[in-house]
Amino acid sequence: MDSLTQALALLKNLEQDNSIPKNARMKLANTLRLLEANNGKVEISKALGDLENLSDDVNMPAHLRTQLFSVVSLLEIV
Repeated sequence: MDSLTQALALLKNLEQDNSIPKNARMKLANTLRLLEANNGKVEISKALGDLENLSDDVNMPAHLRTQLFSVVSLLEIV
């Protein structure tokens, strides 16, 4: 499985996790749709920016931040 497929799978799991705040799940869903629609370099860069902004939010749970860093590292490989 390539890194983009792994990142998409992780994002789908996070989007369905009810322990994550709703606003974060909505941002994850938008990022997921962006990557599924077109996985060009521009979309990946935008997704990376969105995920990094989400991880900087002080209201996000620590476990979400850790998983976001995993997704970001997978997308940076692409």
